[in-house]
Amino acid sequence: MPTVPRHSLPPPANIIVLNGTSSSGKSSLARALQARRGRPIQHLQLDAFRRMEPNDYWEAWNEQDPVLVALKHAALCRAMHAALSEYVRHGIDVIFDTVLWHREDWRYLLEDLDGLPVYLVGVNCALEELTRREQDRGDREIGLAAGQFKTIHMGKVYDFQVDTTAATTEQCAGDVLAWLDTQPEPRAFRAVQASFGIALQADSYHPQTACQTSTTATTH
Repeated sequence: MPTVPRHSLPPPANIIVLNGTSSSGKSSLARALQARRGRPIQHLQLDAFRRMEPNDYWEAWNEQDPVLVALKHAALCRAMHAALSEYVRHGIDVIFDTVLWHREDWRYLLEDLDGLPVYLVGVNCALEELTRREQDRGDREIGLAAGQFKTIHMGKVYDFQVDTTAATTEQCAGDVLAWLDTQPEPRAFRAVQASFGIALQADSYHPQTACQTSTTATTH
């Protein structure tokens, strides 16, 4: 196959960020969107990057050198964002399935993806249901979702939100796809950038039909 020079790349594709607590249903939703979208769309997971880490990478992290911990965290975030950026700069849509829990998670995202078409989708779920799922799945630390629950969406703005408490994955995927079919403008990302005081680049893209008026951005 031929080499593709960077100067001949197509216009950027789109990133859909699914943000929610552990066990909120982000990965299931991402897979349903992949299956139903009707065109190729990558699914990039925080969990996939975490599985590449050594087993003891974060062991007793609060006793490790804070500078080293900060470097590990920054490296993880920026490695994921670099992968996202390369996919979309090569014209391939991406769903980013992640947990934006700490302020630094947001800042790295807002800085690294500046100038790209990013849609923020909040994935909500009631705490009782999160706890039940956490216990049923058996591969998550009990209490992880509860620890994230109060602050994961606090003060944040989204282009669209779903609630997986009672709705099925297929119902939520259908809602997201129906919204995307309206070709919404990605507004929430820039609003959150402004709230962080991040200087904005001029838009270098136009929304693609792959995932794009958004519903009024909502704060949760």
